[in-house]
Amino acid sequence: MKKILYPLLAIALISIVAWRVWSPVDDLACAGQTVANGPLTRFVTDYFKQGNERAWQEDTNVFDILADPTASSITQQPQAYYCEALGLLESPTRTQSEKVYTSILMLKLPINHYLNLMDHSHRFYKEGRIDDTVLGFVLKPRGTALNYWWLAQWRSRFNRDAPSVFPPPDIAEILSGKYWLHYPGAGF
Repeated sequence: MKKILYPLLAIALISIVAWRVWSPVDDLACAGQTVANGPLTRFVTDYFKQGNERAWQEDTNVFDILADPTASSITQQPQAYYCEALGLLESPTRTQSEKVYTSILMLKLPINHYLNLMDHSHRFYKEGRIDDTVLGFVLKPRGTALNYWWLAQWRSRFNRDAPSVFPPPDIAEILSGKYWLHYPGAGF
């Protein structure tokens, strides 16, 4: 009897821990927080203005933003800037380039924050607050998705939004894992 009881108890505990670790952040985590003009907003605005407010497509490499020391510190603790990032993505006064840079700075969000970011981005896309390019960057953050592309919660959200952003061959490659595992310098 004990031989069966211990494995069943272990499976139950592992299931509870996995559910808690991989469930999205509660929306109340950002309730009442001021999202305007925080450190993330100031950095993204300054970076955009430094580039003479050119569109992100005009950059040699959109990921050059990550070379900045301030960006590096943001990407090391992105969850500290998560609520501010949601505010930036939702804001109608921000350009799509600023929103692309914001999504890039959230590349290493922990999975529970990232799942919630995917849900909010879905809503923002449907409301026309972000375009398909921003949604594409949210759907494929190598820092997070590289480790979780196989997770059912990630895959269901990806499948919900990917058809409006990526062609079918790209979707198949991403879901198969080839996109994540055969990328030079896997990570970004």
